[in-house]
Amino acid sequence: MFKGRSICALAVAALATTAQCQQLSYEDSVTALAYGNVATDTSAEGTVWLNVTGFAVDKLPHIQEDLGIHTLDNLKTLNAIAGLAQDAATKGQWGDIVYLYSAFAMNGHSEYLNVSTVEMQESLLDAITNQDSGEIDHQLADLYASTSSSKFLVDAFHGLKSKPSTPSKRWLREVCSNAHLAVKNSCRSLLQNVRGNATWKTGSPRSICKYGCCISWSANATFQVENLTNAANYCINACGTSNVSCEVYGVKLQGTLVDQCLSNRATGCR
Repeated sequence: MFKGRSICALAVAALATTAQCQQLSYEDSVTALAYGNVATDTSAEGTVWLNVTGFAVDKLPHIQEDLGIHTLDNLKTLNAIAGLAQDAATKGQWGDIVYLYSAFAMNGHSEYLNVSTVEMQESLLDAITNQDSGEIDHQLADLYASTSSSKFLVDAFHGLKSKPSTPSKRWLREVCSNAHLAVKNSCRSLLQNVRGNATWKTGSPRSICKYGCCISWSANATFQVENLTNAANYCINACGTSNVSCEVYGVKLQGTLVDQCLSNRATGCR
């Protein structure tokens, strides 16, 4: 289910409650994450992959996209989340996988991990919404509630069944969006690492994240990281006040045209 870095269930030890550092069981680790009671590492940089394409398609119909993140600040937490997801796969805990995939996609940012946050609610809702009709799939919601290790997750999936369902228009016409908003200050910090960065990037993962902000792009390309600056800076200046979610179409990365996104998760461009 995973590729890139060597990830195993022992990565659970990287999670710690804010009260004290200790090794937790699988169930306690998922519960701690879902409650947002996690102390995260904010210094390590690296790349982590979560490979899910073709895995349990009938159980995870809306989570079938391999996801790789190059994080500038949260490597240990992403490794831990990936390890938990691997455990969840062996246990058939589909609800846990949906949550862990969402947490991973948002760079494991501590402010988004609690299941009651707007960001996490939005991501969980995506996983139970039919992308064609925009209707909530109640059977999926019930399946995920029944295969969640944490009561917080169980309650969240049951609660989402009563959410109003409207087809998403995200990225069809608008450049700025109200979906998957990132805090602008986090994006400015990310932009500082991108601006003037002459490092060459090629292939995947197609994302760079710091804190709760990610730059992602729609196709593989070979380019210098600083080439992401102009579109990201445009989004920060053009969209919102304190939060931003934005896509710029037709960005040229050393000759390759892509759609570039700035949002709170690494899956902004699909």
